[in-house]
Amino acid sequence: MGWQVTATTVRCQHVGDFATIMVQPDGTSKCSYVNRHSRARDSKRRLRDCKWPDCPLVSDFQKQALAL
Repeated sequence: MGWQVTATTVRCQHVGDFATIMVQPDGTSKCSYVNRHSRARDSKRRLRDCKWPDCPLVSDFQKQALAL
């Protein structure tokens, strides 16, 4: 592959905020919303509607990035 990391920022309808989805060439992916709010004091409330790790936004972008 000719890339190191690819990312996109999307408006997540599940949590009502923006999130950056990052995909590594090895196929692993991360969501910045989950990374940022999982360490917060009120993480259970903020992540209540989050679909991570089975998020359709992350899996769709991961498939798209790995198809490049």
